[in-house]
Amino acid sequence: MIREFSAGGVLFRDGYVLLIKTPSGVWSFPKGLVESGEKPEETAVREVFEETGVQGRPLTPLGEVSYWYVRDGQKVKKRVAYYLMAYEGGEPKPSWEVLDAKFFSVE
Repeated sequence: MIREFSAGGVLFRDGYVLLIKTPSGVWSFPKGLVESGEKPEETAVREVFEETGVQGRPLTPLGEVSYWYVRDGQKVKKRVAYYLMAYEGGEPKPSWEVLDAKFFSVE
């Protein structure tokens, strides 16, 4: 079994929340693997920017989610720490890692 630890951001701007469209076509929050020597909140800031082009500032931890998936026939246990983030600047421009990135009304 493989274990992965990622971090991501739930970023708000004026009643809108930033989401990415994953390669599988699902809308989700930006996230990515925590690199060696990196704090999870630093990962969240980096991943939000890398995947969307939007700069955010972490405000508070929101908690973690865990799930299992299979990659190349191996079981992977993934844990993701999410952070509430404030908008600092930029407009959504999806990276090569995602199909789309945009703000959606919280309604």
